[in-house]
Amino acid sequence: MFCPECKSEYKEGIETCSDCQVTLVPDLPHDKPLEEIRWVPLPELPGQLYAEMVKESLENEGIPSYIKSDFLTTTYGIRGIFAGSRAKLYVPEQDAEKAESILRQMLDHI
Repeated sequence: MFCPECKSEYKEGIETCSDCQVTLVPDLPHDKPLEEIRWVPLPELPGQLYAEMVKESLENEGIPSYIKSDFLTTTYGIRGIFAGSRAKLYVPEQDAEKAESILRQMLDHI
């Protein structure tokens, strides 16, 4: 038996979740498959720190993203701003226009 709220498993014979106070079910429904997301790159940024700043602003606007950094940053964990340092942010295609606008507003001095 399983709790449909917290997904805890109980022994047979128990009918109510002790935490959620809901009726247990014999099986949990299968999770829905994740939707297919087409990720697109935003313009390249001059390093990991800039990418992290923009990523945080995108998240505050409800736009998911991930960062891909250059070899040195990725391999050695160098996070400072140094010559040749590059990073790219990727966002879902449907959010790209809004994300690029946010990026440009933040980094118009670069």
